[in-house]
Amino acid sequence: MIRKYSKNMGWLIIKAISKDLAREMIIKNHYSHKWNNGGFGRYNYGIFKEDEPDVCLGVAVYGLMKCPNAKIFSSNNHRGWMCELNRMWIDDCLGKNAETILIGASLKLLKKDDPDIVAVQSFADGRLGCGTIYKAANFRYFGFHYTIFARVRRNGEVIHQQIFTNSTSPTGYLRTNVAFLLGECDYFKVKTYRYIYPLDASFRFFGKQLPYPVYENGEFPFVWIRNKALIKERIKRILDIIVP
Repeated sequence: MIRKYSKNMGWLIIKAISKDLAREMIIKNHYSHKWNNGGFGRYNYGIFKEDEPDVCLGVAVYGLMKCPNAKIFSSNNHRGWMCELNRMWIDDCLGKNAETILIGASLKLLKKDDPDIVAVQSFADGRLGCGTIYKAANFRYFGFHYTIFARVRRNGEVIHQQIFTNSTSPTGYLRTNVAFLLGECDYFKVKTYRYIYPLDASFRFFGKQLPYPVYENGEFPFVWIRNKALIKERIKRILDIIVP
């Protein structure tokens, strides 16, 4: 547990919380309302006011990278691994500085809880900004890539591109790609900014560190050209498997 004093917020407590509580808070409060059961929540930390120690007002969720076996860094620790800040949410009542306090304190707790974590990676969603909180927390910046999203017209649901292309999740693949073939979605792309915080002096990322980006946010309309014939064939194969 770590105690931190804030002039505006008083004494705060940052401590480990259960995975169940972290999942509940993220699904309820995070703008994505989504949780990946496969990789999220190896380590979870909450922030509390000291005079209300049972009321969790924010959570930082650390877990596996999307591709945990990717060879994208080196370290002298042969057991070393890089985890990811999968999700974070802070109640507005705590103010803006609470995000930096939660990140900084949770990184210290994370290093104690698992000394084999050599770095933490996180991605800033360009719809919200370019990752100003990571700059404030002394993360290093390693550039951006574009991520494609779909917005379903009938209900406004926003879907990540991965669901359209990952056939290891058969029902998700079917639903999203039928919507694609029927023309039920609008597509856009956003910048996804990569930030890394080293926890080990020997850590080296296989990418070039860059100056922090100029502030920007927003969505960019996108025309997604895909092979419809191939998608239809895959849908047929999946249907034959799951509906014999």
